[in-house]
Amino acid sequence: MRSKNKKRKVISILGYSLFILFWLIVICLSLELWERLRWKYIEKTNKYVLIRQGKLLIKEWDGEQEERIHYGEGKHLFLPQQILVGDEWCEPQPDPLELWNYRFHFYFCRDEPFQSAFRNIYDMDPFRVEIHKNLNLIFKQINNDIEQNKFTLYQSIINHIPKNKFLSGTSFLHEENIGGTLYGFFFYPIHEQPEAYIYHTFSFPNKGKNDPLNPRLGRLAINDLWDINYFSYKPHINSTEMLFRTNNFGFRDRDFKLTKKKGVFRILCVGASTTEEGISNKEAYPKFLEEELRKYFGENRIEVFNCGISGMTMKKHYAKLPDYLYLQPDMVILYEGINDIIYEVFPHAFDNSPKITQLAFLLSHFVRRQMRSLLDYPQEELEAYIQMCIFQYILYFNNVLLSHNIDFCISSIGVPYRERLNQVDRDYYDYYYDKEWGWVNSTFKQYCDVMKLYNQRLKEYCKQNGLLYVPVDENMPASTKYFGDICHMRQPGVRLKAQIMAKTLIPYLEKFLGSPQNSTASPE
Repeated sequence: MRSKNKKRKVISILGYSLFILFWLIVICLSLELWERLRWKYIEKTNKYVLIRQGKLLIKEWDGEQEERIHYGEGKHLFLPQQILVGDEWCEPQPDPLELWNYRFHFYFCRDEPFQSAFRNIYDMDPFRVEIHKNLNLIFKQINNDIEQNKFTLYQSIINHIPKNKFLSGTSFLHEENIGGTLYGFFFYPIHEQPEAYIYHTFSFPNKGKNDPLNPRLGRLAINDLWDINYFSYKPHINSTEMLFRTNNFGFRDRDFKLTKKKGVFRILCVGASTTEEGISNKEAYPKFLEEELRKYFGENRIEVFNCGISGMTMKKHYAKLPDYLYLQPDMVILYEGINDIIYEVFPHAFDNSPKITQLAFLLSHFVRRQMRSLLDYPQEELEAYIQMCIFQYILYFNNVLLSHNIDFCISSIGVPYRERLNQVDRDYYDYYYDKEWGWVNSTFKQYCDVMKLYNQRLKEYCKQNGLLYVPVDENMPASTKYFGDICHMRQPGVRLKAQIMAKTLIPYLEKFLGSPQNSTASPE
């Protein structure tokens, strides 16, 4: 009897367990279906999503004057020539040999972390070439880092270079196309032995196709525009895809004269797509900033150049320092950190989370989007990644600029904070953040929280190091009027960003430029 009762009890428990498990599965599947349907509903009905898809024009819903299209908003309704505005190309491109000499002079004066970052960005293989009196070339690897097949190919290419180039004892460039791959070599002389010329040699194969620090961005790059994907544009290029043109130095601005006029204060605006963005070259924030500063100080005392490159990170800026210094700035303004947070910090945090959590985020839309608050990344861990991925490079950047007597100014990053938005706005930013930015690594809410933390750390860093801090984030409304997506701005936002910067910079610049001349503006 006892055995039968025990058996019935086990069956009963098993039955209840299966019943509960069944309904748990039903509930989970229902929640998953609800989340997926909710996402489809947002995609079909949200007016901001429809604008991004080109199905609705801004003028149809905001009641204001028509704003020209930006960041994919209705772009198929306009011809490129209606939007593409730029200055004429009137200045020569820089001499490649002179520019590479400058870069490598900087390279050899720096420590191994910079040299490693520089080589990674340019996808370079370093080795040495010696030429003796008998005209024999001797090739030496530095750390045996180059694969033998590749090194043999380099040797065969270099052996065909006329020997008199090596006997000059000066630096030179050589390029050769083999099987559709462009191989470039830079030879930088060192004289260690009287009987031979010795060259530091750097090869950079497959030029223009690599993005070693961010493979995801590399796959998205438009190859006819880039010299190196998401690091440098080709000079003097018109883009019908991204609707802008580059100048003689490969930046989105007018052509650039390297020699400054006497009494002119030169500012470089450094950053990624949030610096270069705008309908045309003349409607990016650096140009609006230049306009505001010239109203106050006069037309011939200030020049501001847009040095933004889409997809940049602080490590890339770190490697691009010689290019910025080559332009002889008096001040550098940094507006940067979004790509680092999204493509470096969050992936590190995701990879360090428990495997079961990673699997849940990968498989379930509901878990990925609705349960992040229960499975959030530890703040101390995020701060450690922010320090590793961003602030160590900002510190180096600051030290180099300080050693060259260049003022360094850091701006906080404008963010359309989720808690300040209505439901329609939140749905729009949630949707596009998941679709284009965060995927399994993060949500729009997490992005807002971490960017708030990052902006606070930027402010503290500037205070500790005596740097000028621009409070863009503190003065930028969280509104779809100003933000086209989670960080890129519509034209009212781009102009407001420039006005906030001008208000901060004018009192500071008066120390160098004195009282304004023919001023039509005020710092207020």
